[in-house]
Amino acid sequence: MFKLTADQKASLEAQLKKAREASERNRLCVILGFDDGHSIDDLAKVLRLNRATVYNYLQDFTSTHKTNHDARGGTNAKLSEEQSQSLLKHLSEITYLQVKKICAYVKEKYAITYSRSGMTAWLQAHNFVYKCPKKVPGKLDPAKQAAFIEAYEVLKANLKPGEEIHFLDAVHPEHQSQVVCGWIKKGEQKTIQSTGKQLRIHLVGALCLTGMKCFTREYATIDTDAMLDFFKQLESSSSASTIYVILDNARANKNKKVEEFLKTSRIKVHYLPPYSPNLNPIERLWKILREIKLYNRYYESSVDFFREIRNFFDIDLPQMTDTLVTRINDKFQTIALNPIRLFV
Repeated sequence: MFKLTADQKASLEAQLKKAREASERNRLCVILGFDDGHSIDDLAKVLRLNRATVYNYLQDFTSTHKTNHDARGGTNAKLSEEQSQSLLKHLSEITYLQVKKICAYVKEKYAITYSRSGMTAWLQAHNFVYKCPKKVPGKLDPAKQAAFIEAYEVLKANLKPGEEIHFLDAVHPEHQSQVVCGWIKKGEQKTIQSTGKQLRIHLVGALCLTGMKCFTREYATIDTDAMLDFFKQLESSSSASTIYVILDNARANKNKKVEEFLKTSRIKVHYLPPYSPNLNPIERLWKILREIKLYNRYYESSVDFFREIRNFFDIDLPQMTDTLVTRINDKFQTIALNPIRLFV
């Protein structure tokens, strides 16, 4: 009936890997199996299909190169290309929480009936998945973020020998079990103990991407005095002629006392746009801290908890340079606003 080219076979193999519906997988397996030299009878027997079905799959491919199954559900359930494009545009603008309401829209708009399973198959075939929108700060300003990235690239490009850029932030690990998802066998229930008290340890850190140097200090609370002390200790610990520090607009970071200190300091501060943790690489270091020391871990006492957090910076971090280089960089993740509009 046919002989596949190398490109056709590679394309069908790739399509088979992505196929979710058993009927579509069977159709593709029939086409590829026949090309490999298997007979219609053998394919019907191995795939547990009717011989006529196997023959029809091969005829469809021979005549029209058909590899996808028609959408199930209702008579004349197949949307035309023009209707599909129209529906795709509609679904990009309006988000439905239930498939049955998409079915109702299609029936009203195009006079075509889909079952819920048929419409689900259509959505999956057009790369739709059922997921939640991403929460972003209400006052996020993409334009200000873009301006910051541009200014940062200029600063970085013009950095003189002996100058350094540090990304600064505070972190407050809490003595409380943080539950996260993991691969657990179906039907098996895993448990993790939790603590009654929720004590915290307060840390300030400054991360220099050059050499992945991290300078941290612990404080009873993060206030203006703590930040002034941190700036002074950071300045004393560094031999850089100028220390550019990038940090957020927290009250402890931006006030008259800090401004007065900076007038005679080697530290020059650059403030991030409001609500922009995505522009601070040290946030990724805090994520690594949580993964190693907090996620799905139970510490019976706060003493054990505080010791492990401190060990992360004193013992673990110096041995993790390769991991840090792989996971932390200044390729900033930008956020574009795409507000969700729900069907009502």
